[in-house]
Amino acid sequence: MTMNQRVLVEVLTASGCGRCLKAKSLVKDVIHELNDANIQYREINVVEEIDYAVSLGILSTPAIALNNELVFAALPSKAKLQQAIRERLGNG
Repeated sequence: MTMNQRVLVEVLTASGCGRCLKAKSLVKDVIHELNDANIQYREINVVEEIDYAVSLGILSTPAIALNNELVFAALPSKAKLQQAIRERLGNG
């Protein structure tokens, strides 16, 4: 059995972005459902952290990065997000 890895889930947003609110809600729901202490959540305003956003390759918001890697450049389905997080936890 593998030990669980830590997963940092970052939602990259911009103020006034309607889809970004959906992305934040989706990510929070998924994290709540997975109920794993190894999952960390962070919201990033791309305007405030433009250098980091550019380093990830963010072209539009919302975007979701897992462990400092851009995984979803658009809003994913709940199932895809859950699967991506589980894989990184080591129990996918």
